[in-house]
Amino acid sequence: MANLLERESEIATLRRAFHDAAAGQFRTVGLRGEPGVGKTRLLSEVTDLACRGGALVLAGRASELERDVPFALLDDSLAVNSQARSTLSDRDARALDALGAEPGPPDTVTGGPRPFERHAVARAVRALLETLSRERPVVLVLDDVHWADPASAEVLALLLHRPPRGAVLTALAARTGQAPTLESALAHAVRHDDGALLDLAPLSVRAVGRLYPDLSPAAQGELHQLTGGNPFYLEQLAESGARPYRAGQSNTPLGAFVVPTAVRAALAAEVDGLPAAARDLIRGAAVAGDPFEPVLAGVAAGLDPPEALAALDALLAVDLVRAGGAPGIYHFRHPLIRRAVYHDAGDGWLIGAHDRVAEALRHRGVAPMRRAYHVERAARPGDLDAVALLTEAADTALPVAPASAAGWYEAALRLLPADPRHADRHLALLCAQGPALASAGLPAKARDVLRHALSLIPPERFVERVRVLQIMVRLTGLWLGNGIEIRRLLEDELAALGDRDPRLTTLLTFALANDRSWWGDLPAALRLADDAASGAATLGDTALEAGALTSAAGVAQRLALSADPTVRDEVDRRMARAVAVADSEPDQARTDRLQTDFLLCVNQLNAGDIDGAARRARRALRLSEDTGQGLLASSFLVIRAVVHEERGQLQAAAADAAEALDSAVATGSPQLRVWASFVASRVALAQGDITAALEHATTGDTHSNGNTNGNSIGFTLADARLAAGDVAGAIAALDTYGWINPTVWPRERLRAVDVGVRVLIAAERRDDAARLADRAAEAAGARLTGTFAGIHARIRATVLLAADDVATAADVALAGAEAAAQAGTPLWAGRCRILAGQALAAQGRTDLARAELRNAAADLDALGAAGFRDAALRELRRLGDRPRINTASAAPSDDGLAVLTRREREVADLVAAGHSNAAIATRLYLSERTVEKHVSHLLAKLGLTTRIGVVRLLANAGTDRETV
Repeated sequence: MANLLERESEIATLRRAFHDAAAGQFRTVGLRGEPGVGKTRLLSEVTDLACRGGALVLAGRASELERDVPFALLDDSLAVNSQARSTLSDRDARALDALGAEPGPPDTVTGGPRPFERHAVARAVRALLETLSRERPVVLVLDDVHWADPASAEVLALLLHRPPRGAVLTALAARTGQAPTLESALAHAVRHDDGALLDLAPLSVRAVGRLYPDLSPAAQGELHQLTGGNPFYLEQLAESGARPYRAGQSNTPLGAFVVPTAVRAALAAEVDGLPAAARDLIRGAAVAGDPFEPVLAGVAAGLDPPEALAALDALLAVDLVRAGGAPGIYHFRHPLIRRAVYHDAGDGWLIGAHDRVAEALRHRGVAPMRRAYHVERAARPGDLDAVALLTEAADTALPVAPASAAGWYEAALRLLPADPRHADRHLALLCAQGPALASAGLPAKARDVLRHALSLIPPERFVERVRVLQIMVRLTGLWLGNGIEIRRLLEDELAALGDRDPRLTTLLTFALANDRSWWGDLPAALRLADDAASGAATLGDTALEAGALTSAAGVAQRLALSADPTVRDEVDRRMARAVAVADSEPDQARTDRLQTDFLLCVNQLNAGDIDGAARRARRALRLSEDTGQGLLASSFLVIRAVVHEERGQLQAAAADAAEALDSAVATGSPQLRVWASFVASRVALAQGDITAALEHATTGDTHSNGNTNGNSIGFTLADARLAAGDVAGAIAALDTYGWINPTVWPRERLRAVDVGVRVLIAAERRDDAARLADRAAEAAGARLTGTFAGIHARIRATVLLAADDVATAADVALAGAEAAAQAGTPLWAGRCRILAGQALAAQGRTDLARAELRNAAADLDALGAAGFRDAALRELRRLGDRPRINTASAAPSDDGLAVLTRREREVADLVAAGHSNAAIATRLYLSERTVEKHVSHLLAKLGLTTRIGVVRLLANAGTDRETV
């Protein structure tokens, strides 16, 4: 076969990936290249290899003509037996239902997520693959993913960002440069040593000579030029029986993916030689889909079932179509055949064919989202029934496939008559299309659509104009990021409104308050929020009053850069009033103001009320999931992750942060990406994974777009860089975001002081560290007790220890550990105990020091906080102890190397065996630079400075079993 010539290296990579997956390690391989270069043939090799190896093969192929059908690619490929699905949780089983059917209503009984949220579907697919791989290896083979519908592409990208655990191999093929989301995800997998990305080059002239040995060298060279060395084109010419070349024929511009004239002629000759009914059926099949159902293809072609089945036999006989994976389902021999057949059919014939298929599907009771593809291609302008169906399909698809929804809204707009009687409908479609485009990652287009919607509303129709502005305000913070424009629009609208409508005035004032808060103009934000709260109270609008009071309380909290307790007390009074009004209505009346609950959770967390924030987040998460408000649900996941982090529940925190990150990737929301990234970074740092902590922090920094207001990414990034030994980088992060950022919440400012003090001491700037520590009470807004106490104590003890006031440092640290434990923040308690141990050791009180360090190590180990625990272990080693972690609570390993990730442990074993970095890179198929990073990180985790230390530690691992 031509498309296996010169592919030995690629086949070897695929075999290696399968063997790794069969051994229990997730692997992915991406194949890129032009049409016909051999991607499909290599996927067949993967399938054959998997079948011979006893693996379960799940296969699918995307189609150019079904790109707007949500989950079209994953639907068939993941259609597995019901026994596997029965082992999944109810939540994941419901989410998988989104692949094959119209999404249903939310489950208000169990409170589970709506099944069509994209990140929920990705989570369910991940769980399904993990379940299947427990029985035997699973190989997911997907072809032509450059044509994948956006929903399927997003789920695949999420799987590659956070892959399933187990014996799973994904093999994906796409055209070069036409699947940027997936190519980015594949590159991420390659960077994390989980996969390979192979670019398939055209065949050489020598390969053409092997295929056409009868031709002269000159003819072989011209044939190579004619086909560009494309294996499919070469084979197609060979199978057509036509002369493969004409002297002097120029090369076709293959870079534009244009099929050479000779090959197009060969394909046309195959179809033209068919009986009339078979020609009609293959055109009908091109309309019906790939794979296709013969009877439906017959409907498209205008053939009755017996005629369609007879014509099918003729197509099978000449191998234009082949039997599919399921009974009664068939597919084209190659996607280019379908493409050529479809585009060679006349436009008029195609409109009629799509119309016949749409009508047949309607009679079958197929839901609008599955019919919209055909309706869009068959409808005429003015067809109001088509407008209604496309709108319904878009409304349903919006949470799971916003790009498809935006396209269907656009199609409905094109069909809607340009008639004043339909003006309201036109405006409603634009207002729906804007958020859909934003959610699909097209914020500029969303902004343009909403601008257009606003321009269509006469100045005197204030209600409609305010409604559009409210949508723009919501999108500004999450996607659009143009605060100046939205502020001017709001101010102009408020000026034009005057005193005509107090409620609209209050709504616009509240919107302006949120805008000013977002962009850090806190005094203006507080004044506007207070005005809005007063106006809402006068109107008796409890929901609006709760929102304004909550906003005002949050702004006041951020303005409380003061050690004066009276300022703190005023903030607390505002908080109590906001909570009371917000909680005065039952859940049923609160679903339209969950944004208020989110801000209240943030306020409660930053006031130290962890339990209150946890209760509110739990209830709001259920409400947001039940009502399909996916972005808000993910925001509450971040809140819950922070609660888990504060309580020392690191695994739960990591899971919530990971799910929120999945949602951020799927929705394209940069703000959610920032929030979830900095929580994930802090959790990874606590768990001892410095590489992941640095990567998450860097991701948050990248997506912050320079907005330093209201996020914790500055000190999180500095903390990760400090852990990695990059003191200069940590200082740069704090310089950028602020050592004490006046626009963020007090708890964040206090944590920033903690990081800043440690960074300055590492930089040997002790006087600067002491001055920064002196501002801790001011940064915390005069909050010194409860959940703030442990952080305060750690800051003060760190400075005292650096100043050699070890006696006071020990007392402060021990008191802080006790206060943190009582407040339910065990990570801070453990970290204070480590400082106490250091201070006691410096006093010469070695036995007490060992006791505190052992207690700290044991407590932190039980929490899974290996990163913090290791600090205690290093101190114990300096005191002459040779501690080992408690294997009952650690990762599945019986030695001190359990702090390492799987890959770091592999590298450590090879280091101990005496291999160089270059040799390790060869054995593990990594770059030498990647190995250098792994070695650096594992040495830092183990508190070692040389490779010989790894050798000694491994040598002792099997003999020393002392536990902390």
